[in-house]
Amino acid sequence: MKRCSRIIVKGKVQGVFYRDFARKQATELKLEGTIQNSNDGTVVINVCGPRDKIEDFIDTLYEGTPKSRVDELIEEPLSPNRDFRGVFRIIG
Repeated sequence: MKRCSRIIVKGKVQGVFYRDFARKQATELKLEGTIQNSNDGTVVINVCGPRDKIEDFIDTLYEGTPKSRVDELIEEPLSPNRDFRGVFRIIG
């Protein structure tokens, strides 16, 4: 079953290669979506894929990179009608 989520990652997640790390993880899991830095210092992820793969992705988001620190991760439902054209990409 397809699941789509908006994930907001708080902590030390900008300037530490976190977006590239997350993109690689999402690509390995065959997820689609986008990731971008936000002006408030968070990282915002829109992601769609099989429910179990999204859960695996969230687990890896908590791990992060050696220089990152994840303080909080907020997941919100996202419309499953989003079309990311089968890829996961970094925006901005």
